[in-house]
Amino acid sequence: MKRTPLPPLNSLRAAEAIGRNGTLLRTADELNVTPGAVSQQLKTLEQFLGLELFARTDKGMIPTEAGQRLLPGLSDAFTRIRDSIAAATRQDENVLTVTTGVIFAGKWLVPRLGRFRDRHPEIDIRISTDNRLTSFDRDDVDIGVRFGRGGWEGLRVHKLLEQQMLPVCAPSLKDRFREPADIARGPRIVDRLSFFAWQDWLNAAGTDEPLSGQEITFSDGYLALEAAMAGHGAMLGWPVIIQDALRNGDLIEPFKICAPTPYAYWLVSSESRWNRPTVRAFRNWIIEEVKSFASQTG
Repeated sequence: MKRTPLPPLNSLRAAEAIGRNGTLLRTADELNVTPGAVSQQLKTLEQFLGLELFARTDKGMIPTEAGQRLLPGLSDAFTRIRDSIAAATRQDENVLTVTTGVIFAGKWLVPRLGRFRDRHPEIDIRISTDNRLTSFDRDDVDIGVRFGRGGWEGLRVHKLLEQQMLPVCAPSLKDRFREPADIARGPRIVDRLSFFAWQDWLNAAGTDEPLSGQEITFSDGYLALEAAMAGHGAMLGWPVIIQDALRNGDLIEPFKICAPTPYAYWLVSSESRWNRPTVRAFRNWIIEEVKSFASQTG
């Protein structure tokens, strides 16, 4: 049977990446080429097929009807290629790569990781502390623990634990914070990259005291937590991160006022990796750990 000729692989790769990224600039950054080179690859593919695959708009590259028919198959094909390459080159099927943020890894995951290793001594685990969005198949990452609202397109997710926000401080500051309005007067610690803002908690606590007084700002949640334990001010924390410090007496809750948030910790992985034996073992273990943690923290 005569096979239908295929267009150049690079042009297919460019089209698939444009479909995911939505712009020539982001696609060029991913493929490590210039936007002009991406545009030329797309033009080559469109000329080969005799079809327009994307409409060029002010909002980015929008797939046409033909593009919508083509892109799912391209995405699936490149995922299969990546999986095949990974399977051919992987030296040890019992290596598990987990991506998560530094503060979650340091303050929650690592202290409990010994129990996973005791249960699964055959699995070598690698922890990658990276807050950027991960392409699981491209980056050869098996599973992640991410903080957010969930609903990441094209990924399998499982909600681990919803999070509330509450102020904490070192025991040495307990007399400084006697009522919620005292938080507004400082001193306060601010994590610049946090999802939470002090004003959100103050609103939930029912105080209209304006923010004033001293603040110290960090661009890293881990440092913000260390500063809170060192007595530099009150920090707006969430249970997964501060619970062990509360239990150890390094931090206290000046008020029993927790404000709800739409955020949670989620297990995240690609469809192709979700049911791998090593991933399934980690999923089952961490879900058990989270249930135990939740029962202890109420």
